[in-house]
Amino acid sequence: MASFYHVFIQPKTGIVDSQVEEKMNLSLDWFRCTPSVWVLYSTSEIEKWQNRLRPLVERGGSLFICKLNINARNGWMSKDFWDWIRKNESRP
Repeated sequence: MASFYHVFIQPKTGIVDSQVEEKMNLSLDWFRCTPSVWVLYSTSEIEKWQNRLRPLVERGGSLFICKLNINARNGWMSKDFWDWIRKNESRP
């Protein structure tokens, strides 16, 4: 079963955006909220995401991943973001 995840990633020096995006593409879908904050929709567990992203942050970067309860939500985000949420939450 797929879940939404909140990911904060500050890559270590030398890692470029395309390397981070390559890893995020392993999810079913993703939305980049800010340069450091992503929301993923994935069937993989947190531990798998940590293992995938660890090489991009170890030594000198930062990483935080948590499951996101998309049912309890509110805020001011772009229409694209809300459309992305609705699209993914309606997947079988």
